[in-house]
Amino acid sequence: MTRSITRRMIGTLAGAAALCATLAQPALAQDWPGRTLTLIVPFGAGGSADRVARNLAPFLEKELGTSIVVENKPGASGQVGTMQALARPADGNTILLNAQPYFSASVVLQNAPYKLDDLEPINVQNVGNISATVKADAPWATLEELDAAIKAEPGEIAIGTVRGGGSHLLTLLMKDKLGWDVKIVTYDSGAPVRTALLGGQIDVSMNGAVSDAAMKPEVRSLGLSTSQKISAFPDAPYFNDVLEAQGVTLPETGDIRFLAVKAGTREAYPDRFETLRAAYEAVLNDPAYVEILETQGEAEETSYRGPDASMTILQEADELMRTYSGAFGK
Repeated sequence: MTRSITRRMIGTLAGAAALCATLAQPALAQDWPGRTLTLIVPFGAGGSADRVARNLAPFLEKELGTSIVVENKPGASGQVGTMQALARPADGNTILLNAQPYFSASVVLQNAPYKLDDLEPINVQNVGNISATVKADAPWATLEELDAAIKAEPGEIAIGTVRGGGSHLLTLLMKDKLGWDVKIVTYDSGAPVRTALLGGQIDVSMNGAVSDAAMKPEVRSLGLSTSQKISAFPDAPYFNDVLEAQGVTLPETGDIRFLAVKAGTREAYPDRFETLRAAYEAVLNDPAYVEILETQGEAEETSYRGPDASMTILQEADELMRTYSGAFGK
């Protein structure tokens, strides 16, 4: 009798333990993150990628119920910060805000020890227009006038851009296809390009259009790199429309900013990946965040695309960098 009761008690306790374990599993998933997350920006403070990160962080904190520390890790055209992010576990606790084609440039041009497949994108935040920006009192009112001045004064005009990115690629392609003899001055992020333009160290900023527009009315744009019209520079023409008369066509190029985690996170922690994805999508639909985008002129270029479509966009930019790597002399 006693032995029978003991067996029943053991069976009951075992069943209760199994039930508790089953019930605890979703609770553990719901408890994540439960700690401070890190958002790494592999570019300097004050640049367009940094601005995106710092605008997103407080809204993601609200959605995830945790703190997010933004860490700027500039160097080697984004390679330093990217390597630091990839050195951490694939557990969703470290998020990378990177940009294309900077990411692929570090691989193609600098032999960085990583590849695009080492990342799992959460979303491509935006595809930003590149602007040929000059000071408001510059002697060129149009891209045609700048082109004529460059050809009349070989080696005299200086163009500033961010090393290894879409703007750098575009500058080199314009130099090649238009026969420009110009000084190309490269910087690690967009902020020093703008400082150099306002300070007169360079004549033209080939840089993110929305970021450059923050300098208005001290500056104006002579043209944009994509056919997407933007309110930041509403009167700026599309480069290819201007260059058509010369029989020149440039690949439509933009600075692509995206959030990603280390590859393997989606498989190892599907609940965490989905939590991040859903939180990010919720932020893009938050009226307060949309208002910030509209104020900064970024709403037209920002949208939710999802992880899979975002990877396709990043792969296309990777192919563009590889195709035109010769413009960098490689």
